[in-house]
Amino acid sequence: MVHKHLDELIPKIAQIVPLVTREECALYEAQILLPHNSRLEATSKENFRFDVQGTPRSPWNKSAARVFSHLTIQQLGLPNSLEMFNAITKAFGTYVDHIIRRYKLSLKTAEEQALERSKHSKYGRKYQLFHRRRFIGYLFPPLRKHVSMLELLGVDGMSSDESGQEDDRDEYKILAPLWRASEVAPWLRMFDTIHRILRAVGNPQAQQGTFPHRRILTNAKSRNKKFVAGLPHNVYDQAWIAGEKLTEEVLYPTPDAYDFNHEPNIIQYVLFCYFTA
Repeated sequence: MVHKHLDELIPKIAQIVPLVTREECALYEAQILLPHNSRLEATSKENFRFDVQGTPRSPWNKSAARVFSHLTIQQLGLPNSLEMFNAITKAFGTYVDHIIRRYKLSLKTAEEQALERSKHSKYGRKYQLFHRRRFIGYLFPPLRKHVSMLELLGVDGMSSDESGQEDDRDEYKILAPLWRASEVAPWLRMFDTIHRILRAVGNPQAQQGTFPHRRILTNAKSRNKKFVAGLPHNVYDQAWIAGEKLTEEVLYPTPDAYDFNHEPNIIQYVLFCYFTA
């Protein structure tokens, strides 16, 4: 609703063109400091503008959110309630944040834009990978005990990848996190194996979303130095800890080792559950 209404007020192509000058923003910020101007709005219903060069919660854009919310309620005949006003204001801020990122991307060179898109796609694949694994973890009782560890690892604990092509097919070489111990990968891959089995046999829940991309096992490591702190000590690669000279005050490892073993007959259990249901 917010997207559509804003797109009607300001066409998409014009949204990433600065509509507000820096001088106008500075003047507005100075004006609202005066006692009698506390309710002054930066923009109006007749000449609605937001600041694509600012932040979503800049004084100008906070004012634009209020004006937009009142305008949307009025023009669309929505309930004139505080709950509706707050919901539209929040959604407007989220959408403006997206537009600001589009604007910043438009300022980059073609090469920089391609790199940004690649980073975004790479993170998207990690995000999907994490949620597929968590979905499988919740689906079968013997795997549920591992869900908490999956959630501790989070998206940043998943392996990244490097795209390429083989036989005209997209493939992605797995790049494990530098900091993660080698025993974590086989444990994670079991969730992937079960997900592939469910897709193969036509499980409707596993069929949702895009088909998992083709991932190729490698010994390569990700170059990203970001790590997840506060995990059991055996989740971390000890050589990496020594090389980075990390202390417990930085890593915060927990003393208990995590058991990365799955039930011995987990695949048979999954097949039994599916074919006897």
